[in-house]
Amino acid sequence: MNKIFFLSLLLFLLQLNAKEPTLAILKSVKSNTQQLFSISNSTYLCKAYGVIGMEELLQDAQLNQTCREAIKKFYKKNPKAKYFSEFKLKTMQTYHLEFKQNECVLFVNGEVTLSELLLNEGAVVLQRGFKGKEYTYHYTLAQENARMQRKGVFKESIIRDCIAEIYKK
Repeated sequence: MNKIFFLSLLLFLLQLNAKEPTLAILKSVKSNTQQLFSISNSTYLCKAYGVIGMEELLQDAQLNQTCREAIKKFYKKNPKAKYFSEFKLKTMQTYHLEFKQNECVLFVNGEVTLSELLLNEGAVVLQRGFKGKEYTYHYTLAQENARMQRKGVFKESIIRDCIAEIYKK
């Protein structure tokens, strides 16, 4: 009887410590890497975890004019890459979020995150020095897949050169 009691108590305590998933309603998609979510009566801007979007690079003061023009030209030729998140996400749908540092891990398809999908499409690149324990392997693999298949930003050599330059800084 004591064993059953202690086992029940242990299971109960483990359930208390288990984190419930954070569920949020998507209000709008601002860019590939930024979405607006509603949780209860509050609204949160969710920035994709571990990645840098081309929109962010365009705002980077250190990015040279040649790279800016290359990104703009790329977006003009590849509108799907610019609006990938808008095609993939549905407003007023509930999504599972995890908060990491000042960013969000947004689960889009089971255990697949939006960041991983964006990396796999070549719509974003990994943050320089990214060290997100549980996501590093999948994110690196997704980016490498896009690079090998010359998808998205890895299709154009000038953009690859711009990204390489950013990683050097």
